[in-house]
Amino acid sequence: MLRALAMLALATAFRPALAANAANAAAPLGCTALATLRLEGGRVDSAVAVAGAPPYCRVGFTLRPTRDSNIRSELWLPPPARWNGRFQGVGNGGLAGEIPRAALEAGLARGYATAATDTGHDNAAGVGRFAQGHPEKIIDYGHRAIHLTAVAGQAITAAYYGRKPRHNYFVGCSQGGQEALMEAQRYPRDYDGIVAGDPDYNQTHHEVGAHLWVVATLYGDPASRLGAAQAQLVGEAVNRACDALDGVRDGVLEDPRRCEFDPVALQCGAAPVRACLSAAQVQAVRRLWAGPDAAAGAGYYPGLERGGEAQLWGGWIVAPTPAENTHGALGLPFFRYFVDGDPAWDFRRFDFHAAPPRIDALLAGALDAVDPDLRPFQRGGGKLLHYHGYSDPDVPPRASIEYHDRVHALARARGEEAAVDGYYRLFMVPGMGHCGGGPGPNTFDMLTALERWRERGIAPQRILATKFQDDDPRRALLRTRPLCPYPRTAQYRGRGSSDEAGSFRCGMPPRGASAD
Repeated sequence: MLRALAMLALATAFRPALAANAANAAAPLGCTALATLRLEGGRVDSAVAVAGAPPYCRVGFTLRPTRDSNIRSELWLPPPARWNGRFQGVGNGGLAGEIPRAALEAGLARGYATAATDTGHDNAAGVGRFAQGHPEKIIDYGHRAIHLTAVAGQAITAAYYGRKPRHNYFVGCSQGGQEALMEAQRYPRDYDGIVAGDPDYNQTHHEVGAHLWVVATLYGDPASRLGAAQAQLVGEAVNRACDALDGVRDGVLEDPRRCEFDPVALQCGAAPVRACLSAAQVQAVRRLWAGPDAAAGAGYYPGLERGGEAQLWGGWIVAPTPAENTHGALGLPFFRYFVDGDPAWDFRRFDFHAAPPRIDALLAGALDAVDPDLRPFQRGGGKLLHYHGYSDPDVPPRASIEYHDRVHALARARGEEAAVDGYYRLFMVPGMGHCGGGPGPNTFDMLTALERWRERGIAPQRILATKFQDDDPRRALLRTRPLCPYPRTAQYRGRGSSDEAGSFRCGMPPRGASAD
């Protein structure tokens, strides 16, 4: 596998293109005619007119950059009169393995020619099993499938409409956020606008430092497991201690890094009360917030942030067994099939000190999107909007802050830091969980902000976020709040309703107010 992954540069040289007669066609092709296109390095499997609301042309195609590749992708094309002139690629979640239909539907509804891929595998045999003994499929999953789908999808789009898209955008969260940053770093010509949400961009470290760390913390010792009652207790205590630090008591920590609440305050005494944590549970909560650095080495990966535990720890933290824990369900297959090739692999024998360097050497080249040099993307006019929920129970929020800081540090070393805000901005979302949910306002439109920035030169100074009852836009509107470009935060003006965005301004936090 090491040898195959080392062939990365050769493997990624493949670029699908339409055969010359189709690519150079002067007139647009009808939907069903797209099925006759010759796709070099792959094939168009189907092109069907769908009489939906809205109607669209559904194109299925397969890409095979290597003998072991089988990348299935779809492109949904609105009728020419409904097309907004743009192409959009959409990202996946988890370990991928299916074409994200909901994301295709969202793109189509906005008038985009929208493409998605299963990243070269399915999970019919079990999540993650595709990787065992298939290094080329790991490369496809890590970055190649998203890239090649963009190239082929844009070419088919041009054949259908008789002209190229005027702008190409990518939108993804979670694994889709990793795919987004991979596109910006490794394939800067694919898209000229990218939205990256809650990205597990440092994937090898995320698998070890989040997925496996949570499982080892909670299930290595049965006494450490946390239930819903403990999550509720911790969440309420965090809010009592830290909610008012931002000047407003609203159940949301604007910057949870300012909170230093220690769960030892909840530890049961000699005469235990009903609502308390055992000593083992206190240590588990501390470990979740601290992250794996004490075991894996300083700076390896951050821990989770305080805040939102009562609403957001269900499934991610509160679960009866490792298999039912979302971190376990996503992470354990990685170690069984990507790393060890052993379906019976047991997390209890993992060495957090010795194993991570071996995993980096094996897989980082295919999976990690950690390059802070965004200048090639910038030179093509690219704009990158990056966001992360501050109460994310999956991908630690500080991972995104660390990437932001590395981009700025590299630019600063080159005397170019002033230019960074012209092409890259990070928005932290207080009280939001993993790609949504949570006690804070968590409904917002990054794509419109990106369009305005890329096409009209209007950089986003604040983005409106909304909180609906039960996080359902069809229900009552409860609160609005501005999201601010990091490191700025939303600060209450001291007058007006704290439930209205107009009562807040985006300002720099007080000196020393937030931790690094």
